[in-house]
Amino acid sequence: MTTVAAAVARRPNRAAVVACLIVAVASLAVPTALAFDAWAWLVWGREVLHLELDTTGGPSWKPLPVLITTPLALLGGLAPVAWLVATRTLGLLAVVLTYRLATRLAGLATGVLAAGVLAVVGLLLGPDGGPRFLRLVAEGHSAPAEAALALWAIESHLDHRERRTLVLLTGLSLLRPEAWPFLGFYALWACRRRPGDRPLVVGLLVAVPVLWFGADWWGSGSPLHGARDAQVIDDPVGERLLDALDHVAKVVVVPLWVGVGAALLSARHRGEQTLLVLGAAAFAWMAIVVTMSVGLRYAALSRFLLPAAAVLCVLGGVGLVRLLAATRPGLLRIGAVAGLVLLSVPFAGPRIAGFGALVDGVSDRAVVDADLADLVDAVGRDALTACGRVVADPADLPQARLAWHLRVPMHDVDGEATTGPHVAVVGPGGPMERRLLGTGASVERLAGNEHWTAYAVDCPAAVSS
Repeated sequence: MTTVAAAVARRPNRAAVVACLIVAVASLAVPTALAFDAWAWLVWGREVLHLELDTTGGPSWKPLPVLITTPLALLGGLAPVAWLVATRTLGLLAVVLTYRLATRLAGLATGVLAAGVLAVVGLLLGPDGGPRFLRLVAEGHSAPAEAALALWAIESHLDHRERRTLVLLTGLSLLRPEAWPFLGFYALWACRRRPGDRPLVVGLLVAVPVLWFGADWWGSGSPLHGARDAQVIDDPVGERLLDALDHVAKVVVVPLWVGVGAALLSARHRGEQTLLVLGAAAFAWMAIVVTMSVGLRYAALSRFLLPAAAVLCVLGGVGLVRLLAATRPGLLRIGAVAGLVLLSVPFAGPRIAGFGALVDGVSDRAVVDADLADLVDAVGRDALTACGRVVADPADLPQARLAWHLRVPMHDVDGEATTGPHVAVVGPGGPMERRLLGTGASVERLAGNEHWTAYAVDCPAAVSS
């Protein structure tokens, strides 16, 4: 390892985390909206705090986010902000770790920093045809944290910090079931290497199923409720396979795929087991995602592939730099760099162009989210819950957002039109508003703004509140 790479590898994680935290706090100056899943985890965290967990509404259950949002619930209305800071810190840490790991593994006297830069660019342009990584970070999703935990676990293992690696893999396993085999294999290896850590290993291995299935059992009455909820794809098997493979192909841009191949070939030639194992782990993760989609009807979303994508970015950065280093200095190397740039343009160009749409989309969602909060303030919690039933259309974001504001379980906020007394929160001019106004029911407008209108439907108690 070069002096530069060794210096990068020795940087204290504490300093990196503090720097990411500062940037995450500063990023709050830019208006954004939390993702649907994040609102759901905040609702569940508050319910756990009050020992009344109900997971029958919202996304499928994940333990780690709720382990975090439960103490955050003590902050009351500041909990969403605290969650956003925490997830953005981990998302930014994923970027730092991508750079740090690529520079550490490049193993070159020159170009080591370029490996890190290329890896980071690949991460920012993934994990699909649009630069979704940054949107996931902006909206407080857990996927960037998954990448951070995976990369940090790799770095910890390389630093011979087996206990920390086990804890990080456990955290990853509480976010993604795809991580379970990796935790299991590492736990077996750690037990053989450090027999004194067996009680810790057993405790961590037991905690994973207890928190996945036991907590969901408590919240829904069935340990498999979340697993069934995640089975959302009804397409034929062939279509599911093609869709999953398409997502796999797009996790990194084509030039980085070339770099991945070069890194693995050079690693085999040099006998570098670390790179070969990382490549095998990344492909194994993607194979699990594909298999779960084809066999169990789970969605093979690009964000599910993000831990593997981050590792591939590291390998791609290392491989591209090694390819360029293998050319002779001078015109040949300049030509190789120019060729790499030209190869990158048609693949990276559309993703770079997508940054504008990403910024606009995040800004638009922030406005819609703020208008929903304003509507809740204008109508009041008592009026919105006066008849016990709330309907939100569209069902995605407002369902979880309203459940948070109204302090009710998510299944109490319906996502479909219903009959009987209720309050409807709908988009002006949308299909549900047209149905409401055409049903012949007693419909009273309570309040409205540009993006949302609240109606009392056969609910005089809401009007009088």
